[in-house]
Amino acid sequence: MSVNLHYQAYGHGEPVFILHGLFGSGRNWSSISRQLANDYSVFSIDLRNHGASGHADSMNYTEMAMDIVELARQLGVENVGLIGHSMGGKTAMVASLLYPELVNKLVVIDIAPVNYPSNHDELIATMLALPVEQIENRTQADDYLASNIQEPALRQFLLQNLIKDDEKYKWRINLEAIRNNHTLLRQFPDEVRTLTCEKPTLFLSGALSDYIKPEHDEAISRYFPQHEHVLIEDANHWVHADKPKVVLEELSRFLV
Repeated sequence: MSVNLHYQAYGHGEPVFILHGLFGSGRNWSSISRQLANDYSVFSIDLRNHGASGHADSMNYTEMAMDIVELARQLGVENVGLIGHSMGGKTAMVASLLYPELVNKLVVIDIAPVNYPSNHDELIATMLALPVEQIENRTQADDYLASNIQEPALRQFLLQNLIKDDEKYKWRINLEAIRNNHTLLRQFPDEVRTLTCEKPTLFLSGALSDYIKPEHDEAISRYFPQHEHVLIEDANHWVHADKPKVVLEELSRFLV
């Protein structure tokens, strides 16, 4: 069953959907969205169990792709330029494979159509263990997370999901569903193994990231034969945060 998705809309023109990564939200893309909005109708979307979108116990890429298709139907748009980072990139790939009629062009940022090892279990456990009802301010929350999460920038990124409601803090993100479905989120679904997307596709990867490796080229070419791959120098997994100007230039070039 599809989930109602929250989004922020910018600009006018041909439609472009932007899908964020795990633990993120559409607002992570607000700066790039506003700049793309000079030429496009940009919809920066919160995926299920993230941001202000609906929650669901189940969370797999087939369902998340259907969420995107249903949103496009509600908006009355087609031939969408589909951009996705990390988890959002996998969602965008699956949507393009299952529903190619929806997509005009596809941009996948720092993720490949492959299975990945687990690398978020400790983050999820640490966030779930945070005693949110006892937290009085964000500094306390940050101090608690620091016991297991060393990088200040990562803690601040995760704490974007901590909101205050009726004078108490809570996680806006559906952490239990993410934990319970994390294995599925790490994988690329079997349902699309035999499918191919012939739409023009751009893969952007960070030169400092290991999410797209040379050994992934075969899978990328099999699923997306009409693809090009651009390596962004001095960028890690959050390519759009590390090199926003370069990413914007590549998006603007490719989406025309």
